[in-house]
Amino acid sequence: MKGAKQLTGEDKAAILIFALGPEASAPLVKGMDDATLTRLGRRMAELGKIEADVLNTVVQEYLDMHRSEDPLLRTSKKDVVNLFRFAVESARADKLVHELNAPKTLTIWEKLSRLKPDMIASYIEDEHPQTIALILGNIDSSVASRVIAMLPEDMQLSVVMRMSKIESVPKELVRDIEETLEKELADMQGESGISFDGMVSVVDILKGLEKEVARPILDQLRDKDEELFTQVDRLLLVFEDLKSLSDRDIQTILKHISSDDLVKSLKGASDEVAARFFNNMSQRAAEIMKEDMDVMGPMKLADVEDAQQGVLKVIRKLDDEGAITLSSTDDMV
Repeated sequence: MKGAKQLTGEDKAAILIFALGPEASAPLVKGMDDATLTRLGRRMAELGKIEADVLNTVVQEYLDMHRSEDPLLRTSKKDVVNLFRFAVESARADKLVHELNAPKTLTIWEKLSRLKPDMIASYIEDEHPQTIALILGNIDSSVASRVIAMLPEDMQLSVVMRMSKIESVPKELVRDIEETLEKELADMQGESGISFDGMVSVVDILKGLEKEVARPILDQLRDKDEELFTQVDRLLLVFEDLKSLSDRDIQTILKHISSDDLVKSLKGASDEVAARFFNNMSQRAAEIMKEDMDVMGPMKLADVEDAQQGVLKVIRKLDDEGAITLSSTDDMV
């Protein structure tokens, strides 16, 4: 769950509707179109744990009426379903619930961002610098920076300069590139022989399962095909996913990882992820870590990735033990 300062308008609307409950929020919901209801429904289902101070910021009156010894409130898809069933007519509610349950489709840029940087580099290095600039400008910035470092030196400056000058690109050109990437990525196969699209489908399915169901499947997959397990496991949780964790979970993680591993990991992370960790330290501790990162200088990408995988391994263990929550999936009714 984001901190109060990071909440978007949709986040705040979703929290307010959840806090009011189906009956009180029904008059508000009835006036919304289906697209808006679907977006807010997804946000409610994805918010997961809502820290008391966040709820206090969004709607103080609600917090005053619902204080308890438990410092956390938790939204789930059940709340969304109850809201839709109460607020709108049956046929429309069924349609909205169906759309809410539909698996989230990753865009081509999100798919690329989950590939290893060296795979992206080898895939695009023969393209025109302008095309490379357009592709890297649309994927996660922390991944793009690693890819640029792997390109031939004579191409790096050309790509960076073109990226800096990109202002507006014809929609037709972007669409053509997206369609080409989708087709070629669907045909691309990993070390295990499974296509990347197939891999994404597997990951999406596993993410939608309860932990108690997904874990035995992963354990069996590890025993039968260790290479495939490794690829799927890496896609299930990437370092950028940590930006969506709650402050409490970040603080728990900080207690279980070494400063050295975190410094190395943050060297290759986006500013948003780094800020999530810095904001959950004391000001002095954050300043020391930033200084350590500056003093450390450039690092090999392989070393950064190794450090990040080490941190993610600890995080997975904490999630298995129930110390933190990586997923907010709940059973539907």
